[in-house]
Amino acid sequence: MAKLEDLVVSGKEEDRKLVGEILEPYVRLDKGNCEIRPTEEWDKLSPERKIVVYLLARKAMKALDFDLPVEGAKAGEVVKATGVKSGTVYPMLRKLFNYERLIDQLADGKYLVPNHAIPKVKDMLSKEKIKKEKNE
Repeated sequence: MAKLEDLVVSGKEEDRKLVGEILEPYVRLDKGNCEIRPTEEWDKLSPERKIVVYLLARKAMKALDFDLPVEGAKAGEVVKATGVKSGTVYPMLRKLFNYERLIDQLADGKYLVPNHAIPKVKDMLSKEKIKKEKNE
């Protein structure tokens, strides 16, 4: 029978590993310039997935002590960084926040991927990858 002590894990380490696995195909993080550099796989992502990957990459940068003031990003920052048009980003952020619960919105209007949603993000990206492989 399991003891309560057996349930204790280092969530921070598990989250870091999972975030790394999720982001690895899509981006590289440049600590010197504090930039997110997309890979070729990034271009294959839907606009919705680009938004989520971008916000998750910001989470990773903050965890890695990049010179990033905050983890979250305003909608305008998401538009600029992802290349997704504002007419797509704004409604997509609302959908991801209100219906899919993959992101949170802070009081200052910035969006981020909460820790509890990291496994859901992995699942979402895995399903898209499988869908694309079937279509090829």
